[in-house]
Amino acid sequence: MQPARLTDDEELSLIGRVAAGDIEAFKTLYGAYQRRLFAYALKMLNDPGAAEEMCNDVLLEVWRQAGQFRGQSKLSTWVFGIAHNKALNALRKSAPGTDLTLSNATMTPDDRPGPEAEAERRDTREMIGAALSKLPREQREVVELTFYHGFSYGEIAQIVNCPAGTVKTRMFHAKQKLREWLGESAPGREF
Repeated sequence: MQPARLTDDEELSLIGRVAAGDIEAFKTLYGAYQRRLFAYALKMLNDPGAAEEMCNDVLLEVWRQAGQFRGQSKLSTWVFGIAHNKALNALRKSAPGTDLTLSNATMTPDDRPGPEAEAERRDTREMIGAALSKLPREQREVVELTFYHGFSYGEIAQIVNCPAGTVKTRMFHAKQKLREWLGESAPGREF
């Protein structure tokens, strides 16, 4: 069972308590963010071991730097900004030519019953994963942060440290490419 998401006010209260050294508040934040961060890290690094390590590094950094959070953004934006920087550092350290793929990423299943529905979902996941893996890293990341994590363009701009206009441009080009590659087979034509 996935923990319920915290409200912005709850998160602000918790990060303040974490900054004061409250281990129980940190455990609550850890529970609220661990799965989301792991999913993000897995999609960025395509390696479960590296994703687990990065997730723990991010949450350790949250513990260490909690007092530096100034509330100028949502806590989730700040946390995913740390995750973004750690993912980029991990990618820089990896072998040249390594590229990110989302093909192994788990998408949230729907409630349709039966093996035919499961096969259809698997085919759709593979099709979308293959199309996403062809996008440049910057475009893939914007799609990931928007559709899988629900961040706004302004929040993504803060996470990846670029202007919001750049985020919009990356999304525009990503959607264009996805429409072209997925064509009429795009589920719900949501791109």
